[in-house]
Amino acid sequence: MRFLAIMCLAATSLGLFAAPEVVIPTRAEAKIEITKAKEILDRYGITHSADPEKPIDWAAYFEKAQDRLGKSGSGQRSGSLRLTDYYPIKETVYFDSHVTIEGSVRAKHHLGGSHGFVAEEGFKGDTMLVWKIPKPRSYYSNFGAGIHQIHVQSRKGLNGVSFRGSQQACRVDNLYVRGFGENAVGLQLGGDTYTVRDCFVDAAKGGEKSVARKGSTGYQLGPIRVYSLTLNNVTVHNCETGMTLSDGHQIWVSNYETELTTLPLLFTYQCMGVVIDNVTFRHTQNILNIKKARFPSTYGLKVNGTMADNKAGHIEYPLNKKWNSKDQTLDITINGDKKELKIIDLKKLRLESKP
Repeated sequence: MRFLAIMCLAATSLGLFAAPEVVIPTRAEAKIEITKAKEILDRYGITHSADPEKPIDWAAYFEKAQDRLGKSGSGQRSGSLRLTDYYPIKETVYFDSHVTIEGSVRAKHHLGGSHGFVAEEGFKGDTMLVWKIPKPRSYYSNFGAGIHQIHVQSRKGLNGVSFRGSQQACRVDNLYVRGFGENAVGLQLGGDTYTVRDCFVDAAKGGEKSVARKGSTGYQLGPIRVYSLTLNNVTVHNCETGMTLSDGHQIWVSNYETELTTLPLLFTYQCMGVVIDNVTFRHTQNILNIKKARFPSTYGLKVNGTMADNKAGHIEYPLNKKWNSKDQTLDITINGDKKELKIIDLKKLRLESKP
């Protein structure tokens, strides 16, 4: 029995026994573990470099922790990493395509009361957290990927999260991404058929000036085509662009709020079955800029909501056309024929219709 127990412990430490979930220790618990390991090694006179006062490479720790999860058919790890603290990282953490990371408590507006990650000075890489794809050009197979109850505090010019998911096993929920500053993206979303909800993206972090950061984007859907995404109760603050969409099919965004964000919506290629529902845009007169409609005859977009500062809303669309709402509320559809896009003001049509 003793031999069997030893073999089981050895197999677990080598990752031969897969777990559906791995719990990450707190920073204080990790320091205690290193102290105990140092004491044992010293007791037996074994040469080592264990030092509880040295900083832990948490990026490397998270990548190695995934080895304790099971493997999917693609050969990548599948399961959950449960966080119990927030962790400083000095380089990009790459998660396998079917891995979910979860905080143990609901993420708060500030890092101190949350579980998640904070970027250290001198960070190596252009994005803090990145999900891999299962195979080259396999953009819609990240089954089971997720990020839940996590606060990500970035640094100026450093992208926050690049996530890719697929189907209903995915989960993006209660996510905060803050502090990425100018010329960076807070949350990039790729894949198909999953829900994103209760997310707050802010180019500034607590204590910094509230103003739109040049070149910053809150949410980026794409750049590769995204299908059947639902975003509910999502907010962006202090960005030049709130949300960008390149090529979107059947996308539903509801309860989308922006504050101190210059351009809430930027669409650059094609929309088919895209609904932007019940929006609130503060501190701007802009609603939407459509840079291109690749196939105008199949273009389909609906937008309704409120300009919260009692201002009329402004839209620009191809080719060099402009549209302004009559007041602070809007309800429009944008469709097209083979030649061009057309904006239909549903609010105006209802008011003009005969009883």
